[in-house]
Amino acid sequence: MVVKVKETSGKNAEGAREVLGTVVSTFEGPSPSTVDFVVNNGKAHKGMFVELEYSEGTMICRINDVIKTNKYFERPDSVKEIGEELERKFPTAEWEFLLGKAKPLGVFKKNSEGKVIVERTTFPPSPGTKVFKADDSRLTEFLGFDNEGLKLGTMQFHNVEVSPNLSRLLQKHLAVLALSGAGKSVFAASLIEELLSRKKEQGQVAVIVFDIHGEYTCFGEPVKDKKYVDFSSKTRIVDASKVKIAASKLDSAFLSMILPKLSTPQRRDLSSIISKLSSEMKSGVGPFDLNTIKTEVMQSDLNEKTASTILATVGELEDLDLFSKIDNPSVLDLVKSGQLTVIDLSGIISQRKKQIIVAYFAHKLFHSRRSKRVPPFSLFLEEAHNFIPEKTGEEHAIAKGILRTIAREGRKFGASLVIISQRPKHLDTTTLANCNTNVILRITNPYDLDHIAQSSEALDKSSMDLVSSLRVGEALLLGEAVNAPTFFRVRNRKSQPSKHEFSLEEAAKMYAASQESAEDEADTFL
Repeated sequence: MVVKVKETSGKNAEGAREVLGTVVSTFEGPSPSTVDFVVNNGKAHKGMFVELEYSEGTMICRINDVIKTNKYFERPDSVKEIGEELERKFPTAEWEFLLGKAKPLGVFKKNSEGKVIVERTTFPPSPGTKVFKADDSRLTEFLGFDNEGLKLGTMQFHNVEVSPNLSRLLQKHLAVLALSGAGKSVFAASLIEELLSRKKEQGQVAVIVFDIHGEYTCFGEPVKDKKYVDFSSKTRIVDASKVKIAASKLDSAFLSMILPKLSTPQRRDLSSIISKLSSEMKSGVGPFDLNTIKTEVMQSDLNEKTASTILATVGELEDLDLFSKIDNPSVLDLVKSGQLTVIDLSGIISQRKKQIIVAYFAHKLFHSRRSKRVPPFSLFLEEAHNFIPEKTGEEHAIAKGILRTIAREGRKFGASLVIISQRPKHLDTTTLANCNTNVILRITNPYDLDHIAQSSEALDKSSMDLVSSLRVGEALLLGEAVNAPTFFRVRNRKSQPSKHEFSLEEAAKMYAASQESAEDEADTFL
């Protein structure tokens, strides 16, 4: 049973910290996993961080719930019987109080050299211990934020900038998950801005974005409104509909990705023919295309069935209008430290063509990074569930294999993956599990939440319960990048907004204006 605690001053004896309340005994605690406290002063909010003195240092907790209670209103039958007379005859207001339910996150202390140490809580605090609002500077150190980190937003209820370290956030990959309209693209744009704004001495990475809807092409457009930061000098836009892949680049590994229907012997025969043509090209014959490959297949001594199958498969590749004699552009020219390359896929309808382009660029980037021919890079993939789906065969998810490989091995080579999706349930579990940091914005679908929970060890039930109540632009950061799950407000973007960002009303007005303009032109012509 919780007793009424008399209110005291909001400052402790030293006057340095804001006292919120006092730890009380309940059936569940205090324990190493739960601490309840009566709120004596100020306001305690769900999601706020608090601290209390502890035998091993300073215990940091997060408030997971706040309950307002009053002993006069505990029994519904009594309240119904007395009704309005209750408040008039009894001092009910004096017995109303708040109970904060907090989860211990760890113990903060520093060693003799001043280095921050965060340890698990293994022993409960004592009832009667004072609970303080967490000190902002201590909270910054406890969560592991970095003065040189990426400034992504601010914490609610605390004057703390969410600035995770670059390596901790991206080296072991990042997943950005939310339902449509919750702010994924704004967060991704803010992260890209931070990466492009870094100085050489801070460490710069190359940034490549597979842009499905053309949302990031605005980075490459000169800014007219001076309230936005101009990133056009650091950005290159690649129109994916004009991309060409050299036929000579169809090595065995890439062929196995884009032509999964061919049998292993058939792929081997095709690879041998391409290798023969590549050798001739190096000797001075010149580059070749798919038509040359078909001619070589017809002149080879392959059996009729194998030759027929290979010719039909190569013909399907020809229909994509994607392969040529030389690469355009060269993948190696796209990757530069501190610069952004946006591969705009919005003009392509064919899903297979998109898959092959993503697979090719990802394949070349990863293997070029392994051999250190390109700088460390961060690869952003929008609508990731279309490219690394959970239950889809290789013939319909051509890029899945190489993206999985980057997720598993990329951290060893400086090849980082950022997957962005509004349908976490359809994401490949293996790839998602290898994203050691998650940024989760509002998600309400219980199947999506369950899928994330199965893939992320850092997502506890209390944090998951809060995700569905987030507002647009609010996010949860958890995993490798931060020492405890942290809710924050995503900062406003500094770059100009995408030309696709407009409301339904604005779209209707633009259409009406275009119709009026067309009618005026017709009248003038007549």
